[in-house]
Amino acid sequence: MSYQKSISRRQTRALRPAALVAIAGVAVLLAGCGSGGATVGSSSAPTSSGMASECGEVPNIPPNFVDGADAELTDATKELFSGYPGPVRVSPYADMEAKPGPWRIGFSSFAPNSAWVTNLFQGMEDAFQKAKELGLVEGELEMSILPDAATQTPADQIAGFQSLVRDGVDGVIMLPIAADPLAPALTEAGEAGIPTVIMGNTSPSEYAISANPLNIAGGTAETIKALGGKGDIVVVRGMQGAAAETYGYDQIKTMIDACPDLNIIGEINGNWNNATTKTAMQQFLVSHPGQIDGVLQNGIMAQGVIQAFEQVGRDVPIVNMVGGQAGDLSYFADHLDEGYVTGGSAYNGNQQAWAAMRILLNTLAGNGPKVTDIPIQVPVVTKDNVKSLVPEGATLNDLGDPLGSPNDFAPQSYLDQFFTTTGGPGKDLVE
Repeated sequence: MSYQKSISRRQTRALRPAALVAIAGVAVLLAGCGSGGATVGSSSAPTSSGMASECGEVPNIPPNFVDGADAELTDATKELFSGYPGPVRVSPYADMEAKPGPWRIGFSSFAPNSAWVTNLFQGMEDAFQKAKELGLVEGELEMSILPDAATQTPADQIAGFQSLVRDGVDGVIMLPIAADPLAPALTEAGEAGIPTVIMGNTSPSEYAISANPLNIAGGTAETIKALGGKGDIVVVRGMQGAAAETYGYDQIKTMIDACPDLNIIGEINGNWNNATTKTAMQQFLVSHPGQIDGVLQNGIMAQGVIQAFEQVGRDVPIVNMVGGQAGDLSYFADHLDEGYVTGGSAYNGNQQAWAAMRILLNTLAGNGPKVTDIPIQVPVVTKDNVKSLVPEGATLNDLGDPLGSPNDFAPQSYLDQFFTTTGGPGKDLVE
């Protein structure tokens, strides 16, 4: 069953005309990058308090473990939380007994707005059907999808989520519009024994389990190495005020601070949108005709940067491709023979969907997540693997996802370190 048919099974209430302007930017982030959460109006992101040991190294920004949440984590697991954009707490599901199965699963999301979200929706259906073949779930994936990206609000998503809970689902996977407004509903459901796994976000609710890919530091480190740790660079920021934007900016700024020969000649705002980025970059280039050696952006905006340089007829500098998509990654692959080298990170919506389903199934089975947040390591893009991530025939202007198997993205062998009991049902959930 395709996700388009599933949407019609549950209609959310009529949407309000007074949409939140920020939501469009949040959707763009999740659609292309999902890098550490699209929390609107949250102040939980850490500040740039860590330093890379050397120029071009991944920085160690201490995470915020609350009330001894790291007590059951190994040192290696704790390191995965470096720079995490929010507090990490002990999960109230750590001691939850298994719920009798097979389970009914709900899925809550904002409206599809990109290839990444479309692939995530289909991935949710595919992962559910695989779980059904294994006898873990029953019925159909019960979906509450907001129909209009232009008018959707957190209140609309809350209403749909609460409808899923009232109808008796055992657990929910959510692609959230925003964190703070949704937190009370997630807490109420969690207290009733209904866990929610949220994707690409942090949450003030301890009853949310955040499946949060972190994709800034590794790819940016590779880019700085390609620059030789020196040169005049431009920094492109996303939707300022969002926790993920602060997280990404802090990671990049910390890495720049460790390189005395990197000189920031300007910052522009791309708002996590390639069209906006292209326009802002073109305007900057008009007023800065001098040499630009590199551009560092904090997710999904590399395509717009490259298009801007080409549009004005200037050589494309080294651009980090964190939140890499088919378009910008194809540019990297196509220019390898010319000596173009950079770094980035890339994963697709299908991979995110399967990872979230594994986490929810493990929780319902009573395996017990140790903490509220699970950082997911995202593949780093280099000159050695970029071609394997580019869909056949992709060009710079393509808007699609990178390639990547869900079997290699947060498999059970990785997730085990975050659960009190290893070897949960997620181990059998492979494509």
